[in-house]
Amino acid sequence: MNCPTLPDEDDKKLCVVHEAIVGTFGLPPDKLFVSIKGDPSLRETASLRPRQESRIDLEAGKVLETCDWLLRKTGCFSIYVGFNSSEVRTESVFNPFNYEIHDAIALIQPGYVERHFVKVPYQKKMKIIGRVRNTVQTGPLREYLPPHWRTLMDRQREEWKPMAKKDIKQVVQSLNRLRGIEGYYLRNAAISLSQGIVRASFNCDGTYIVAAEYFPQFVEENTP
Repeated sequence: MNCPTLPDEDDKKLCVVHEAIVGTFGLPPDKLFVSIKGDPSLRETASLRPRQESRIDLEAGKVLETCDWLLRKTGCFSIYVGFNSSEVRTESVFNPFNYEIHDAIALIQPGYVERHFVKVPYQKKMKIIGRVRNTVQTGPLREYLPPHWRTLMDRQREEWKPMAKKDIKQVVQSLNRLRGIEGYYLRNAAISLSQGIVRASFNCDGTYIVAAEYFPQFVEENTP
């Protein structure tokens, strides 16, 4: 979307919602996914770089099952899985301005998740996210927001719908299917409950950002 150099308030709202690939308010309206092309040199040589089995591949079932559990049962609201690096990065409502990085194999060892993660009922976690967002956007920092941001943020708080708990398992398990594609396979992926999106990057250096509710269908349509 091309925005005027000096937009009025309505134009500014449209620009903020439509211009970013994924903005503060999520995917642009009416888009179930967006794609980003990567480095052309990596795209052209992708077929010449067959997938090498990583440490996480050997235990992918257990790792993804644990990631599913973390998103559904603990304070974790965002998770990143690096299949090549075997790292799992998490963000928690208990410390929302920081993230943690865990070794994927360590993550599935007995007692590890109990030591590092705190159980929270899913609906309570979603309410906490909404409450914190409300506190920040309507508190002392609100005076710094320009009018078009205030309007958009107020509207988003009213319309916000986080990712449904019932969708998490299928989304997480779909990652393994993308990892197994011959030629163009998944390198890393991230799931955000609060934004309701899944980000998937492939060995061709291309990336897809997909609405969580559409992700299982997206995988079905794009895998053999």
